[in-house]
Amino acid sequence: MHNMEEAVAFPRYLPLVLERVPEAWRAIAGPITLGQVWAALALVTLIPFALAIWAALRPELAAPVWLLLLIQSTLLLNVLWHVSAAAVLFDGYAPGLVTAVLLNLPFSIYLIRRAAKENWVSPRARWALLPSAIVVHGPGISGLLLLTERL
Repeated sequence: MHNMEEAVAFPRYLPLVLERVPEAWRAIAGPITLGQVWAALALVTLIPFALAIWAALRPELAAPVWLLLLIQSTLLLNVLWHVSAAAVLFDGYAPGLVTAVLLNLPFSIYLIRRAAKENWVSPRARWALLPSAIVVHGPGISGLLLLTERL
């Protein structure tokens, strides 16, 4: 739902994003096309499905569970991004804001709390989620956009 909201909103907002994002970020990211955004959204939609299948087929493995928790932690961090972008860059709304606040925020809190309570991964692995989510949300998403440049 979140990625769909972004996909629908980005045709209108991408020019505003490119116009309002700080110059230093524009220099790093370069020009981003709507096709790149849509390709990246497709990939970040499909990857969790692949991980969920892996986790279901190999329930004894911690890696796919941790990677799914990492994605959910990144979505939790992404809520802050959407709220900040809506307030600072767009005067009230940023693509994905509604589903970030109404779906991703409560579900992320629920899932991460449940994972901790039921010890789905070790405490050490849980502590690694936040710094890993920061890397995925920042450089990871930028890298994904660069990768989609070739698609």
